[in-house]
Amino acid sequence: MPMHWMRLAGLVLFAPLAGCANARQDWLWIFNPNGPLATWSVYYLFVDVVLLLIIIVPATALTLWVIFRYRRGGHGTYDPSFRHSNLIEVFAWGVPLLVVGALSYYAYEGAHAVAPYDPGVLQTNPAAQANKPLQIDVITTDWQWLFIYPEQDVALANKLILPVGRQINMRLTSASVTNDFYILKLVGQIYVMPGMRTKRKFLIDRPGTYRGFSTEFSGPGFSWMDYKVHVVKKAKFQGWVDKAQATGQALSYKRFQQFAEPMVNTAHKTYTFNHVDPDLFETVIKRVKSGKLTHERPMELTEDMGSAKFRKHSTQ
Repeated sequence: MPMHWMRLAGLVLFAPLAGCANARQDWLWIFNPNGPLATWSVYYLFVDVVLLLIIIVPATALTLWVIFRYRRGGHGTYDPSFRHSNLIEVFAWGVPLLVVGALSYYAYEGAHAVAPYDPGVLQTNPAAQANKPLQIDVITTDWQWLFIYPEQDVALANKLILPVGRQINMRLTSASVTNDFYILKLVGQIYVMPGMRTKRKFLIDRPGTYRGFSTEFSGPGFSWMDYKVHVVKKAKFQGWVDKAQATGQALSYKRFQQFAEPMVNTAHKTYTFNHVDPDLFETVIKRVKSGKLTHERPMELTEDMGSAKFRKHSTQ
């Protein structure tokens, strides 16, 4: 086969993996998960793919073989007396039934293993059992993220810092519309809904910097609604907490109302808070449910990013 055809064939084979690429590096990031939840999520994904290939590959090969063998001029023999084959019936019905049974088993097992509220893989994980979980409350606005560390009495906006080897227990709610919490390579997505509370538990095995973002379109500031996630060792995490407690701004409910004003974070600004209202998370849920925490949402902002209105509602 000529070299250019071989190159074209290789390009076609790898093209479906383009969606797995990171824009900068680590292009096969899906094969490098961090933490038991991410690892087992990828494991069950591969199990599903392999089980489905058991049907797809033979069915595709047999279809091509039949087309080739029984084409005009092929070597297939036409048998007008053929009516039935028990062997074909066994393979045509038996294999799919076995695959569906296996998929059902792994779907049930996987749903319990990586369940967002109480993942089974953490119940037997030594690291998860050795340390007290770190509680983090997550509140989304239009169009920013607020991460509150209640026990440390600090909060961080548009950036998340996590300790390695310690279970993370999150509560999530929204002060505006529905968003979707998701961190590549670390933890799968979960809805963040206004006036409601969802939970997410996970654990990270090794340090690194990752990307978190919302996967739910939420208006003109959606494209800038991402943040960096820094996973650090225990000592470095404690050092950041000490610094935040000493230098941050106080975060009362009144200050939060100002923070929750619609703002497109084009400059990717981050904010550090301390002396956080201990009831802030519950207060936001109650105020949203009662309709007392509302803001005008200027949906037409991205029509003219140079306008005075856009500059008023952006951090540029």
